[in-house]
Amino acid sequence: MTSARKSVESRISSAGIAVGLAAVFALAALPGCRQSAAAGVVNPEPTKIVVALATAHQQNITRTAEVQGALFPREQTVISAEVEGAIVKVAADFGDSVAAGQVLMRINPREYQLRLDSADAALDQARARLQNSRAQYDRSVELHKAGLISAEQFDATEATMRVDQADAESAEKAAALARKKLDDTQIKAPFAGSVQKRMASLGEYVSVGEKLYELIATDPIKLDCAMPERYVAMARVGMPVSLTVDSRPGVIYTGVITRIAPALDEQTRTLKIEAEVKNPDGALKPGFFAHVAMNLGQVRALTVPRSAVLRYAGVARVFVVEGGLARTREVTTGAVIGDQIEITSGLSAGDRVVTTDVDRLADGTAVVAGKQS
Repeated sequence: MTSARKSVESRISSAGIAVGLAAVFALAALPGCRQSAAAGVVNPEPTKIVVALATAHQQNITRTAEVQGALFPREQTVISAEVEGAIVKVAADFGDSVAAGQVLMRINPREYQLRLDSADAALDQARARLQNSRAQYDRSVELHKAGLISAEQFDATEATMRVDQADAESAEKAAALARKKLDDTQIKAPFAGSVQKRMASLGEYVSVGEKLYELIATDPIKLDCAMPERYVAMARVGMPVSLTVDSRPGVIYTGVITRIAPALDEQTRTLKIEAEVKNPDGALKPGFFAHVAMNLGQVRALTVPRSAVLRYAGVARVFVVEGGLARTREVTTGAVIGDQIEITSGLSAGDRVVTTDVDRLADGTAVVAGKQS
């Protein structure tokens, strides 16, 4: 039994050694396997975004200044009575269109007609006396030359004629004044326009200076607006303007600048501009606010496609391509011209900007150019 047990123990010991050696070899082989597996892994390259590019370039654009303005009557006046009396006729009322010189109202003319008749009679008498004294003076000139009258008599005749001449001139002025007073009984429109307000009624007795009508002229209508300081150097009389009003959206009215203030407003740093806008149908009303675009003429400007500009939190940015990477640039934009936009700072002519997928880009994103415009 002893011999058999030893044989079994010997076999067990040999098997254990074999298992141990196998384990040692396996462990020895593991680093090599790991190294071999690690050597087979390749880091992937970052995916490049295919983008379209455009070149920032100079082009001629029409510079415009967009401002807010307001409409006012071209002319506005209050007509007052120049003579007193009772109103006997009302020929125009609130809202009526009137022509220059049209009679709007009539004050009782009878008293003023009588005054004129009296003044004309006095003028006729003064002219008759002057005619008589002038004839006597002409005769005295001949008699004085012939030595038939004394110098004193000649001087008296001449003095009488001069007095009568002064009386005639005074009578002419009195008659002219009476004629004017009679004419003032007709209240006339000083210009073509519309009645904004009537302030006296038929039968009412009015005094000198009492208000009768408020009259406005609105064709053309006057536009007041303020030009920003940066555009002041371009302002000139005759410059065209266009405007729209909220009451007629989509309808564009045109006019020209007629007056420019000599100095800027110190508070707003703007220059007051007046323009006249044709208004034959009266659609533009005094008091309307207007959205105004002033044509400042042709200038050279740097532009890029509008699709190249990304706006976020009030900041405008574009992406330029440098060495296969998208690099962000903060820019300042100006006028929009169709599908182009003006860049006033942040770019130079010749810079290539990304025009597609700009919302997918960040500074340093790898890109590859597709088509270029």
